Amino acid sequence: MCCRCCGETQRKAWVFGLGSLFLVLGILTVVFWPNLADSLVEDGLTLKPGTDAYDSWLEAPIPIYLSFYMFNWTNPEEIRNKNVKPNFVEMGPYTFLEKHKKENYTFFDNATVAYYERRTWFFDPERSNGTLDDLVTAAHAITATVADEMRNQRKIVKKIINFMLNHEGGELYTTKPVGEWIFDGYQDNLTDFLNLFNTSMIDIPYTRFGWLADRNESLTYDGLFTIHTGTDDISNLGRLTHWNSKPETGFYEMPCGVVNGTTGDLFPPKMNVKDEITIFATDACRFMNLRPQGTYENHGLTATKWVGTEETLDSGENYPNQACFCDPVRFDECPKTGVVECKACRDKAPIYSSFPHFYLADQSYIDAVSGMKPEKDKHEFFLAVEPTTGVPVQVHGRIQINMMIEPDDDFDIYRGVPKVLMPMFWFDQYAELSSELASKAKLAINLSSYGLIFGYCLIGFASVFLVTGVVLTLTKRWVRRAADDEDMLSTN
Repeated sequence: MCCRCCGETQRKAWVFGLGSLFLVLGILTVVFWPNLADSLVEDGLTLKPGTDAYDSWLEAPIPIYLSFYMFNWTNPEEIRNKNVKPNFVEMGPYTFLEKHKKENYTFFDNATVAYYERRTWFFDPERSNGTLDDLVTAAHAITATVADEMRNQRKIVKKIINFMLNHEGGELYTTKPVGEWIFDGYQDNLTDFLNLFNTSMIDIPYTRFGWLADRNESLTYDGLFTIHTGTDDISNLGRLTHWNSKPETGFYEMPCGVVNGTTGDLFPPKMNVKDEITIFATDACRFMNLRPQGTYENHGLTATKWVGTEETLDSGENYPNQACFCDPVRFDECPKTGVVECKACRDKAPIYSSFPHFYLADQSYIDAVSGMKPEKDKHEFFLAVEPTTGVPVQVHGRIQINMMIEPDDDFDIYRGVPKVLMPMFWFDQYAELSSELASKAKLAINLSSYGLIFGYCLIGFASVFLVTGVVLTLTKRWVRRAADDEDMLSTN
């Protein structure tokens, strides 16, 4: 429309009309957009078909790496020499690409979903320092398990077990390739005999021993998880309700036996950065509390770091609330701070977990052996999570597996040996948010701000129109008059 053809009334209608429209739209945007944006973001984060969160949950969209660091026991023949400590040399890393895929999932009406997770590992030689054929010497896990299970039996029973260990493959230590120690498992004479012997007194539930034998590509090894989808309450997103269809693990006294926390890959938005977070570790059949400590920046995102602390792996020595993680019947035998017993969870084997190199553990564990060099930067367990969206930015899940050997005069193999916690290996499960996913997270974080900026721009445009209209009205300049043109000519 040609403004020259408009009368004064029409021009006022256009200016004040557009100004009012922009003003109303701007105010509505500023008032309602933040809540609308939050709803859109939260809806996209819930676990339901069609959301980005659902697709990422089904199959991890970023590479995950699992690095193993093996401890090679270099002087096992001197174990009975009181003047010589067991010496360990760290080998590795031996790094595997890890793939996660949720399968056999079932959604329930109470806003939960039950699922299995299949994890598959592929050796990555370029990220590794060594090959899977490297030989590693370590304590013989099956012999240690048998001796530990039989420790409190009657003398006559222990004599029979001692004869069996001496003649059917019992050993203080053994040397095997890295690949067999980790996933492949190795053939073992004692294991073969025990499976043939088939007694309930000594239960060895596998035919080949390997720390993760039978786990690669297994659908059911980690168990059946049931978590909240967040569709009823976004603050519950990812929270575990059941493991293997039970709300309790059955391995620890309550409240330590409760199934609690998240699996570590899903967190709700709007996290309180002053609160601890809890993750559930299936390898230890327990939850672990992580404490907020500083921030971490990556791809333009500022994440809060939640780290493992002295309390995380304490069994009641310094933090009484953790005492239920140890058997109350033999509380005096509970490990010192920084080490937790995993016997009940790990087929009764004398397995204990700690942070790598006994980081944050009692000094006695470090002093009992040589080769341990705990360092915060290398051995800290932490999750860096962007708190507004709950998106993990970087993860370093670092845990060490140890095995206890103890003197026992009834077993020739363990007669005269010291009681010492032997470091076997430690692993680092590492993942980092990609730049593409970081861009999506930044959009979600800033979506409310973008709407507010747009709303304020509309109000700004409205102000220009309305102020212009008021000025033209006061100066009565809505329509140019012939006298105005004559004044301009005379002035020139």
